[in-house]
Amino acid sequence: MIGYLFFRAFTAFFSILPFAVIYKVSDFLSWVLYRVVKYRRKVVEQQLQMCFQDQSKTELDLIAQKSYKNLSDIIVESIKGFSMSKEVFLERYKFVNPEVARKYADRGQCVIQVAAHYGNWEWGVISYAMWFQSPSMGFYKPLSNKYIDKYAEIKRGRFGFILVSIANTSKAFEQYKNDPATFVFVSDQSTSSDKAHWVNFFGQDTACPPGMDKYSRMLHCPVMFVDIQRVARGYYEVTLEALTDGKENLPEGALTERYMQKLETILKAKPEDWLWSHKRWKKKRQG
Repeated sequence: MIGYLFFRAFTAFFSILPFAVIYKVSDFLSWVLYRVVKYRRKVVEQQLQMCFQDQSKTELDLIAQKSYKNLSDIIVESIKGFSMSKEVFLERYKFVNPEVARKYADRGQCVIQVAAHYGNWEWGVISYAMWFQSPSMGFYKPLSNKYIDKYAEIKRGRFGFILVSIANTSKAFEQYKNDPATFVFVSDQSTSSDKAHWVNFFGQDTACPPGMDKYSRMLHCPVMFVDIQRVARGYYEVTLEALTDGKENLPEGALTERYMQKLETILKAKPEDWLWSHKRWKKKRQG
């Protein structure tokens, strides 16, 4: 309860701070994480070196520093997002081509949208229902603090987005499979699932969550890649790109591979906006 009360006080304080100030906070936090506590710095450096072997140490160090700035911005923006108005979200977080997915909803068909821990995915969670009027929902792992988890769920869903525990993924698809619903996955995290899809990602044997692939094939629904790009500090543009129209007879794992190939292309162009502190390759293939 003490942690929850501290968290509420912190979010209330952030709600009154202008963006210029919260980015000063972010700059300081970035310096602390990178220089002082060195939060997962070895993980970041090792993974960057593994993925960008043709880059010099100086170039990799610069990417690492920028990645901590990205991480700090996401932290302060996520907290600020709990109190942002609809008008502010629409100004700062814009879907460039929502009609690519809306056309399926107009036909009464469900759609899967799949994002990554790239740019600000948290603002996307809150603002999704502003852009897609059909039931829209995302799957997440509940926080250990049940009070903070409930507060975050309410704030994230205050404009209509539905948060579903990953434990209830199958139930959600069963409930909404005949509706023009939007199902949102963030599928670039590591997985411990024995049913993981293994793909080549930056030349590494990589375990990927199978859910997005599984439900797309099960319901024959289209899948959109959600490309979140920071166009200025505190401003994002989101572009949807079809990975499949749902009519293809794809083998298991093929859609996962398309998703990871698209993500790799984006990271090669601008690597600093990904969450490199995440231990992406901790699962190893058995045998």
